[in-house]
Amino acid sequence: MGSCNSQRRRRSRQATTTPFVLCVLFAQVCTSLCAKVYVVYMGSGSGGAEAEDALFQDHQMLASVHSGSLEEAQASHVYSYRHGFRGFAAKLTEDQASEIAKMPGVVTVFPNTKRRLHTTHSWDFMGLVGEETMEIPGYSTKNQVNVIVGFIDTGVWPESPSFSDIGMPPVPVHWKGKCQSGEAFNTSCCNRKLIGARYYMSGYQAEEDSTNKVSFLSPRDSNGHGSHTASTAAGRYVPNMNYKGLAAGGARGGAPMARIAVYKTCWDSGCYDADLLAAFDDAIRDGVQILSLSLGPDAPQGEYFNDAISMGSFHAATHGILVVSSAGNEGNPGSATNLAPWMLTVAASSTDRDFTSDILLDNGANFSGSSLVVFDMNVSMSIISASEANAGYFTPYQSSYCLESSLNRTKARGKVLVCRHSGSSTESKLEKSKVVKEAGGVGMILIDDADQDVAIPFVIPSAIVGRRTGSKILSYIKHMRKPKSRILPAKTVMGSQPAPRIAAFSSKGPNVITPEILKPDVAAPGLNILAAWSPAASKLHFNILSGTSMSCPHVTGISTLVKAVYPSWSPSAIKSAIMTTVHHYNSKMNLQPLYWTRGGGPSLQIPMEDGQAHLIMAQAS
Repeated sequence: MGSCNSQRRRRSRQATTTPFVLCVLFAQVCTSLCAKVYVVYMGSGSGGAEAEDALFQDHQMLASVHSGSLEEAQASHVYSYRHGFRGFAAKLTEDQASEIAKMPGVVTVFPNTKRRLHTTHSWDFMGLVGEETMEIPGYSTKNQVNVIVGFIDTGVWPESPSFSDIGMPPVPVHWKGKCQSGEAFNTSCCNRKLIGARYYMSGYQAEEDSTNKVSFLSPRDSNGHGSHTASTAAGRYVPNMNYKGLAAGGARGGAPMARIAVYKTCWDSGCYDADLLAAFDDAIRDGVQILSLSLGPDAPQGEYFNDAISMGSFHAATHGILVVSSAGNEGNPGSATNLAPWMLTVAASSTDRDFTSDILLDNGANFSGSSLVVFDMNVSMSIISASEANAGYFTPYQSSYCLESSLNRTKARGKVLVCRHSGSSTESKLEKSKVVKEAGGVGMILIDDADQDVAIPFVIPSAIVGRRTGSKILSYIKHMRKPKSRILPAKTVMGSQPAPRIAAFSSKGPNVITPEILKPDVAAPGLNILAAWSPAASKLHFNILSGTSMSCPHVTGISTLVKAVYPSWSPSAIKSAIMTTVHHYNSKMNLQPLYWTRGGGPSLQIPMEDGQAHLIMAQAS
């Protein structure tokens, strides 16, 4: 009897304690699994004792939402921001983030959002002269050796000749940064040109699948984007830069003698707010004078003080650092991002250089389309509309867009296919050429009226044409019994007109947050730009890319030269000088030099088309 009573008491205790234990376990699991990284922004900070105590203060605040546990607080901590501004990043549940947002001294708390990259003859086209010095006529820019330009991007390929330090003087004494070692990157990778390199990935690691392999846990660039932007703005002169023989010749950045510091925050999937703010914080302390960011949020952008780039750039500006950023590549009205008034936001325009392939039809007609394909078809082959090669359950209309698995191999084999691209589609044009190749096609003509000038390195002989040319080719196919076509290798074409013009992909105003402040501020070359690259990305040392990511470093380079001539000018003065000195000029006439003299100072003469500013555009829309 006693034994049975003892069992009942044990069962009773189990019945009452088990749910409590489960609740505790669930709460612990939820805290771990439900937590995500939040940025806690606390406004302007100062150095000295406050900076030294910042980590302790952050841990104390975190402990207050972790039931007083300092151990849990330390485990949840990701970054402390203490040089240019105060705040921290930490793994928190939504309730914990809400609780911290109510604490004294906290300005705002927001999630660790992912940002995306906004993916040479251009300097000659803009009128800057000289291989190494890039002198402004009438002004000395030799002081650019004392200007430090920071790039928040995907890192750098230090062995590129664009980052050589031959003939450069010692590093400026005001530099306080460092060269951070890591995978395939040590302190010897830095030099008198590339004077600093750091990398940040705590925010990335907290959000991404831990099984995802990351290339180069170091400042080394595995993507190519960061090397491209840095060399566009401040790369050294390279005597024979080319892309597979295209655009061959000497090339350099806008300020080739300026110093470069890289802050790698962007990885394969994007760039996270927590990492971006850590880079801003270090760059402010390190002593950079210009910061370049060819990345940004998806449109529509959120409020300024829930946006890491807006916040980081605000504190950079208060420390005398001009922040130049890309406007985005969504192309629609109201799609511009990086809208904060203290930033210099850049749209993308063209130059007078195109890369085209000739399209020969058997009736003697000859058209041209944009392409970076350098190999030949050798002979004319049968040409059909992709709608005639529809496969399975795909309709002819669906197959006309050369979607994955939409093409019948029997019908497509050995032929040139005419495909369509929707201007609003995110479908990759490069992928369409892969779809055609997998179906047995030997060539592709892609009809895309919106972005027909963006040259693409297709996997088979291909070319992009506009709607009018595409209609003529489709009419030829329809009316000929055995239509044939041949696509020739791409070539460099100089003197294209009209130039400059705004690229169709370039994000446009109005400013969706503060409509009375027009954005983007200016435009610069961003179409088919040749610059340094990472061989780890595609076994190339130089590559041709298009995007506001490419236009941004052009303005970074110009800003650096202005800073070199007038080192005491504030970020606002440099921005104002660039924006308020545009001069109406018809792009169909011969272009004039970029810089000219007004009132004893340098100012910009900008080619215009039909009354709209294009090369450096005073209010892009």
